[in-house]
Amino acid sequence: MCGIAGSTRAEDKILEAMKERLVHRGPDSNGVWREGNMGFAHTRLAVIDLGPGGAQPMTSDCGRYVLAYNGEIYNYSQLRAELEAKGDRFRSSSDTEVLLNLLRRYGMKGVQRLVGMFAFAFWDGGTGELSLCRDRLGVKPLVYAPLDNGQLAFASEINALKAHPGIDLSMDNAALSEFLACLYVPAPRTIYRGIKKLPPGHILQWRKGKTHLKKYWSPSFNGERSLSLDDAVDEVLPILRDAVTARMVADVPVGCFLSGGIDSSVIAALMAEEARARGAPPIHTFTMTFDEAAYDERAQARSVAGHIGSVHTELPASPRLADLLEDYVSGFGEPFGNPTALLIHDLSRKAREHVTVALVGDGGDETFAGYPRYKGGLLAQSYRRLPGWLRRGVIEPVSRLIPESAHGRHAGRRAREFLKGANYIDSDMYAFWVEYFTPEERRQLLGADAPPSSPIADLYQSAPSSHPLDAMQQTDMLSFLPGNLLAYGDAMSMRHALELRLPLIDHRLVESVGALSPDLRVQWGMKTLLKCVARRLLPKNIVNAPKRGFNPPMGVWLKTDLAAMVEDRINPANMAALGLEWAPIDRLLRQHRGGNRDHSLKVWALLVLDAWRRL
Repeated sequence: MCGIAGSTRAEDKILEAMKERLVHRGPDSNGVWREGNMGFAHTRLAVIDLGPGGAQPMTSDCGRYVLAYNGEIYNYSQLRAELEAKGDRFRSSSDTEVLLNLLRRYGMKGVQRLVGMFAFAFWDGGTGELSLCRDRLGVKPLVYAPLDNGQLAFASEINALKAHPGIDLSMDNAALSEFLACLYVPAPRTIYRGIKKLPPGHILQWRKGKTHLKKYWSPSFNGERSLSLDDAVDEVLPILRDAVTARMVADVPVGCFLSGGIDSSVIAALMAEEARARGAPPIHTFTMTFDEAAYDERAQARSVAGHIGSVHTELPASPRLADLLEDYVSGFGEPFGNPTALLIHDLSRKAREHVTVALVGDGGDETFAGYPRYKGGLLAQSYRRLPGWLRRGVIEPVSRLIPESAHGRHAGRRAREFLKGANYIDSDMYAFWVEYFTPEERRQLLGADAPPSSPIADLYQSAPSSHPLDAMQQTDMLSFLPGNLLAYGDAMSMRHALELRLPLIDHRLVESVGALSPDLRVQWGMKTLLKCVARRLLPKNIVNAPKRGFNPPMGVWLKTDLAAMVEDRINPANMAALGLEWAPIDRLLRQHRGGNRDHSLKVWALLVLDAWRRL
């Protein structure tokens, strides 16, 4: 795992400046390559082939091709064997050299052969073409900036790219509106007008001042294959087992983040199974613990660890994590409003003392349909059969009286939001459930600068399937997963040079599950298929344990650690400096303080915006 940067208008001092801002991603070694106006910079976290053979930027033997690469290619051994059979020779055992030779031989068509997480820059000196590529699901980040006269700069992180002169760093008001909606800025925008995110599954090619963006892969939930559940498990389990096994390959210590939930428990069980098959020592598992009982999963995690025989470590959450606000925002280079990132920041820092690589269960809800809102979307189809006068005239007004909870209990809020949202068409209903500041609230905050559309509703409407479950999962795969979960997983773990690997979003697994009919994903409850997989690996009490989620006690923090900060920073002057109207914010704060509504995440989002403004 590494950091990359580069420019078609390169100067040595610019490359060095960008490289210095990526050292946390790759503390083991670094390098710069430059030829004329084209230049790459690289910082390396050595995971495979720890010696100099994996150093980057890497140049082909003929000198024509250069690669700067961040990620892991899990099928590199198979690809290497195929390339050797065609006559290629290798100087190292690194996956970087395999990728370089694959691209040398096949060009960007070779990307279709890759299984892994990656973001890379590939220079063909013969044609003068630069190619930037990001993995299918968006595990690894890549941002770029168009420069004057058709030139281009790129980097793994926004902060590194900001070291390059000539980039428009004014705030993009459309991106600010999308942040208020999603609590992250969805690709292709960033908060800066002059910086763009390369979307997952895309290639950007530059040649002689001209750029071309093309999509090479997209998730597809449009399944019609109806199997028995047993047959579906027989099909999915080997893919999942291979995804886990491939992600255990490393020349450094590997562990697993274990929450006690079904996603990480299945991964840990498969890791332990593979370790026993190899005759290797027991795997290491790590759980974050909390003093607040509603958020603590140590009992479930201990149960899983005991069953699989892992070496288990409990890592207590650090006190006053909210005090890390500025460092947390700096890690993203733009506003980011999911406070779970603070937990990953803390957990990664502590786990890095034991391992360099950790497998995690992120993406299991998107792949296997685990979010309660998916069930809500299906229930809404039946709820709408009730007479409109009953739904809108009686039930919805009464639902507004449902009280809030700031203690991790979301049933009341979910019930109220379901009863209101279910009256909308599916795309607007889903946007109402997953967006935070509503379109009307964004208009009040931003005035004429607020775009009228909803980023989530627009994605929902573009889904190829009319089935609600397909559309919801596909929408999340293109928005919530890369823009939120994967973004904070990468930013916070790489802050501490820890590599996270995510077997539940192996693209082969996503394709397999997406091809199955929706009723195989949700039957008697959520994650039907994954629970059937889990029953072959784990005891029933672990499989049937209630879902908690990995979230910080934000409601508690706002009343304690963050109370003074809210009072000091969320004020008319600071909000006006962001272009936000004060009246709707004042109303939101009064509702929250009065206990009428739980606006914890909205208040946190405003704190994040102010922290970004200060930075």
